[in-house]
Amino acid sequence: MSSQTPGFILPAGTSHGQTMTVFGQTITERITSEDSHGNYYIFDEITPPGMGVPPHSESLEDEVVLVRSGSFEVFLNGSVSQVGPGAILNFARGPLHGFRCIGPDAGQTTWVVTPGLNGQTFLRELASFPSGPPDFARLDALHARHGITMAPPSDPWW
Repeated sequence: MSSQTPGFILPAGTSHGQTMTVFGQTITERITSEDSHGNYYIFDEITPPGMGVPPHSESLEDEVVLVRSGSFEVFLNGSVSQVGPGAILNFARGPLHGFRCIGPDAGQTTWVVTPGLNGQTFLRELASFPSGPPDFARLDALHARHGITMAPPSDPWW
């Protein structure tokens, strides 16, 4: 997985992957895991107001997120913070973390996930879920396969 990645330039507004919708959020893969020989996965995400990801933890990868626009409430290590454009979120594997867009407009973020293959596979599988309320048994099985633990549903933050 950690073989050398050939260099390349990705012009603004282009991507090497697909665009998909995951529970109301639009994800555009910029650099796929295949592009980086599994070393990382980069995608842009547009998150509508009120949407986000509930508290969870990954055991297999780290995530670094650049907030490009919008306002977000971020849960990390039991604390809640509000962030805006220019903020960088370091979601290391292990600690519970989550986020939601709290502004009047959609927020835009860029994510770097390392290593890349598990995160990419997870998001693509998640995008295959039909719209509407999810099949929670299928969702729980997907999380388990990808080393993701969700916080208990009674978490007061979410």
